[in-house]
Amino acid sequence: MSSQLLLVEPRGHRSREFLHLKARRCQLQDDVLGVLARRQSYLLCIAPSESAMTLLLDALPNRPKGWDLRLLSFDGTTGDAHNLVHAHFRFVVSVGDGVRLLPTEELIEVLESDNREDLLIGGVVIPTRSEILLYRGSLEPITIPIEWFTARSSLAKPDVAKFAITDYGQTVRLGDYEAATDALLYEFDEGYRSRAKKRKLNEDTSIGGAIRRLRLQKGLRQRDFPGVTAKEIARIERGEVKKPHQDTLRKIADKTGVSVDQIKTF
Repeated sequence: MSSQLLLVEPRGHRSREFLHLKARRCQLQDDVLGVLARRQSYLLCIAPSESAMTLLLDALPNRPKGWDLRLLSFDGTTGDAHNLVHAHFRFVVSVGDGVRLLPTEELIEVLESDNREDLLIGGVVIPTRSEILLYRGSLEPITIPIEWFTARSSLAKPDVAKFAITDYGQTVRLGDYEAATDALLYEFDEGYRSRAKKRKLNEDTSIGGAIRRLRLQKGLRQRDFPGVTAKEIARIERGEVKKPHQDTLRKIADKTGVSVDQIKTF
């Protein structure tokens, strides 16, 4: 996917939270315009502060036409600024609008992922519509009826008051109830179904998929494996680690109560 991350950091306002994010950093309007001059499929802009948002809005009236701009903002906007944001950007995700995001470390991992459009970064419950609005790593929104979660629950009852996105964007949690991101995207997104079927044709059953199914069956979270970080489990489940170390597999097997050889059967 041809796309670029743009982190807006005005001079004197460097964002420590995104220190390790692999993105083009812009401190001046000319920096932003320089990025906009190089065509990408879309540009995902990250504005961690009000000053970053101001710098970005000041630069955008001079941008080349036809850009697909997307904004991840950590401060809400009102009045004229709010209207300008929605005039300039195709998709807007704003923490100031009540959106709950992944923890920063997990958020960075998803934003940098090659398949960020198939992972989630956050969302918000809309009780008046009985829906949950979810946002992918590409900032594209998708709405899921709350009844979809309740209809699929056989053990834990979904609790929308405890909504969260976890597991590096791979799980929607509603209290003790969990739903896999790939399951809901498969049902509600035709494009995802097409990509999933194409991947299935090109790949045999992966060890990452087996570990994810086993983990969810046992009611475990990615951070529940002693000696293996949640980040490493997430990378294996996403297929970024094709051949996990034998020691890692042994630790997974010990925690789930199966043998190493049995992991692949799930």
